Amino acid sequence: IRARLLTSDRAAPNAKEMEQVTPRSIRRHLPPVSRRSVLKAGTVASVGMWAAPSILSLDAVAAASGSCLTPSRQVDFSRFAGGALPSSFLSDDGAVSINFSMVDPWGRQSPGYAGVAWTSSLNGLDNPVVTAMENARNGQYIDMIFQFSVPVCPTFSLVDVDRSTFSWEDTVRVIGSAGGGPIDPAAMNVGGAQVQVSANTVRGTTSSSSATGNVEVVFDQPITRMEIRHQDNSNWTAFQWIAVHDFHWC
Repeated sequence: IRARLLTSDRAAPNAKEMEQVTPRSIRRHLPPVSRRSVLKAGTVASVGMWAAPSILSLDAVAAASGSCLTPSRQVDFSRFAGGALPSSFLSDDGAVSINFSMVDPWGRQSPGYAGVAWTSSLNGLDNPVVTAMENARNGQYIDMIFQFSVPVCPTFSLVDVDRSTFSWEDTVRVIGSAGGGPIDPAAMNVGGAQVQVSANTVRGTTSSSSATGNVEVVFDQPITRMEIRHQDNSNWTAFQWIAVHDFHWC
């Protein structure tokens, strides 16, 4: 920026000159500032002066804008391996209190599988929290409910959502809320053994014991309550289970 300097031997500017030097006129001569230029050259320290170049990571830019590129793991269910998930527990860093409950209106919960953190891996994911039904009929379900003390945007995996002809057919619905109406996930990335049948629901299509049986669920809006409904979609009545693996958020 070229600026006219006033010295002691120069008369004070007249009214016309003062009108010409305004914040708007100064801004017209400033170089455009974009995310890319900030990343390359640093930030504007003051009008007409560039600060020394600094390197800003994409994570730092994302954090400043209230989002993140890669959510970090906040709840590792392996710390509960072999036992039932407590009705109240903290995130790994202790910052978020989480209440957990289950609803079984049809009495189909299989004993020993009610919100238990599995002792080993399931479909390639370690120690997910399982729920299982026996003798369920079409439309019967079990809900897993998580309530968060502060709004979060969770990302997690549904595990072993699949189908075996004449045995079972898993359907899973995920709905969030934050004191108002329902909030659907931004994405339900199916692994291959399912189809997405609505914005918040996936249904198993083939049997799988690998990563194809898993579904990544992503919320991009903050929620304080999340309901995961495991529902039978057949009348085949066989034992069927799903699991939930680790919560990530920023």
